[in-house]
Amino acid sequence: MGEVYKQMPVLPDSHPLTRYVQELGKKLVAVIPPQNSWPYRFHVVQQKDVNAFALPGGPIFINVGTIQMVHNEAELAGVMAHEISHIYMQHTAKSIPKQQFAQIFSGVLGAVLGGSTAGNLARLGIQFGAGTVLLKYSRADEAQADAVGAIIMYKAGYNPHALAAFFETLEGQSGGGGVQFLSNHPNPGNRQAAVSREVENWPPKSYLANSDAFASAKQEATNVRAYTAQEIADGAKRGVWLRYNQQNGAIPRDVPVSAQSENGLNR
Repeated sequence: MGEVYKQMPVLPDSHPLTRYVQELGKKLVAVIPPQNSWPYRFHVVQQKDVNAFALPGGPIFINVGTIQMVHNEAELAGVMAHEISHIYMQHTAKSIPKQQFAQIFSGVLGAVLGGSTAGNLARLGIQFGAGTVLLKYSRADEAQADAVGAIIMYKAGYNPHALAAFFETLEGQSGGGGVQFLSNHPNPGNRQAAVSREVENWPPKSYLANSDAFASAKQEATNVRAYTAQEIADGAKRGVWLRYNQQNGAIPRDVPVSAQSENGLNR
């Protein structure tokens, strides 16, 4: 998680947009049985591209561009429920052999393997580049995250079809952020049909409509300075974002962040 704050600009938890996303996240997490849950944490990245990513153990980051693009709160809840599901189902951890995971985990914490933290994370299947985090999800993982995400949405009071609508919108875009999101989240097939089959026999209910908080968040998102993936990548190379996040108070106190660069020199 500390690596994120070295690689990209993140809004502080005190920012209105972050507070909104965190409240929406709490609403979704509340439907997960506590004994099966994780310490989910929600943050907002100042990036124009439509994207979101989750790290093993609970951290979830949503791009400003995603909030700007969604049509309603249910779609945003769908994106977040999808990322929550990747953590809930432990998709990243399960893709790594236990012996390899133990070695890499020791290397990240104790530096016994040598090399950079980013390099060790890359071996875990977590790669930082072009202003985003790329996780090695399979199409099966994506289908499962869609299905579990639909359940979370339904239990929290949101129409699960909104998740399929979000992906349908992205697939209809010819370029820009939609392509980036789908490249990080491989399409398992017809999401609209899959979600429809998943929920067709669920008891009907009255779904939550857009909230005033969502309308305010959409407006707030337009006022936030957002950067392109290239701008973020260039800034990361110069150590810009670590200083930026330190100055605006975005880095949580319990997240250790080293100013050491990949070549071993302190910035």
